[in-house]
Amino acid sequence: MIVDTALRVESLTLAGPFWIALAGFCVVAFGGAAPAKAADQNLAQWTVAFVNHDFNDRWATSMQAEIRFADDSGLDEFISKPAGYFKITKRLHLGVGYKHILRGSGADENDAWQEVYYTHPLGRFRLTHQVRLEERFVNGIRGTIPRLRYLIEMKYPLDASKYLVASEAARFNLVDKHEGPVEGFEQNRLFVGMGFHFGEFTRIEAGYLWRYERKRGGTDKSDHVIRLLFLFTTASPHPARGWN
Repeated sequence: MIVDTALRVESLTLAGPFWIALAGFCVVAFGGAAPAKAADQNLAQWTVAFVNHDFNDRWATSMQAEIRFADDSGLDEFISKPAGYFKITKRLHLGVGYKHILRGSGADENDAWQEVYYTHPLGRFRLTHQVRLEERFVNGIRGTIPRLRYLIEMKYPLDASKYLVASEAARFNLVDKHEGPVEGFEQNRLFVGMGFHFGEFTRIEAGYLWRYERKRGGTDKSDHVIRLLFLFTTASPHPARGWN
């Protein structure tokens, strides 16, 4: 029954992929327009390794590890994120996972998350949508901070081995603990880069990421990031879900 319902939903959404994409860009445009005051400018380098394994046509798992360096503090964060996925259809997936953030300075964090992932073509472009709900547990802050994230990613093939990629993501905290993360819009992330296929099971993406983050009681952050992404999978083509 769940699969039948999902197929009906997918058939409706496929009728208007342009409107899906337009709605996604409108949502993230709100986040992109939010920066309105001076922010600390920082340089950073993020390296991500993402491994995906498909058990069968329905179930998959992944493991992500990420290390982040900042120009002013050296090692900034180390992130580990295991996840599992149920593929309702080829284009519509559900995911659940856990994320641990070990920070060089500041409070460590543990998050549980649930995700809906959908991809569709738009001409030669391939669009990916991710809607994720996170339950954040930040050390030193009582209770849970739920956060909603929407990401839209667009890929454009250049040839059989290279493609262009761009993504935009906005993150919103749904409660205010009067300490720690701010309420409402918290972050905006814009990424542009190029991807390279190395055989069927390996690819690399490299590019520039801009992160704007609102801070409580201080100057906001504006990070200029060189990001490298290494993706390994046991199946082809590579899934787009889960890595961000």
